[in-house]
Amino acid sequence: MKEIEVKFKIRKPSGVRKILQKEKTKYLGKAFERTFRFEKPDDFLSKKGTFLRTRKGFKNTITLKKKIINKHFKEREEIELEIFDIEKMNTILKELGFTKVNTMEKYREKWLIGGCEVVMDKLPKIGTFLEIEGSPQKIKIISKKLGLNFKEKINDTYWDLWNEYWEDKKTKRANISFSKK
Repeated sequence: MKEIEVKFKIRKPSGVRKILQKEKTKYLGKAFERTFRFEKPDDFLSKKGTFLRTRKGFKNTITLKKKIINKHFKEREEIELEIFDIEKMNTILKELGFTKVNTMEKYREKWLIGGCEVVMDKLPKIGTFLEIEGSPQKIKIISKKLGLNFKEKINDTYWDLWNEYWEDKKTKRANISFSKK
């Protein structure tokens, strides 16, 4: 399966929510999500443009993503499975040598609109973002309906944006977390 998406920095989440309420959307709810990103000590997956994670929030999943080069959208091959016990899966992955583990926390809201999934994510320090996932044509239509300028889209991952934030502060923090540590 392929995942095609873009994200936008949102300065006024309430304004976007109002537009979503006016449009024919299906609200799927909100959840606190915690993602565990797994890597081997030699960055084996990253060197291949691959990403392995488990996530709990709306549901427990394990996901493998592989980057596809696309200048206009963030595109990935994606294999995702729902899992019952995330802690046991995390233990299995560590035993298989994926001992570098980073955590991401976010508050996520989800909608379906015009054949796209729209999510609004609030992350610590770096702010609120809207992601639109679907076909390239539908993403452009939905971004316009939501009053977003497609030229301001972001194709970076949250991990990339997090690292940029801390580079500007001349420090480094591996985990995207609401905690003070």
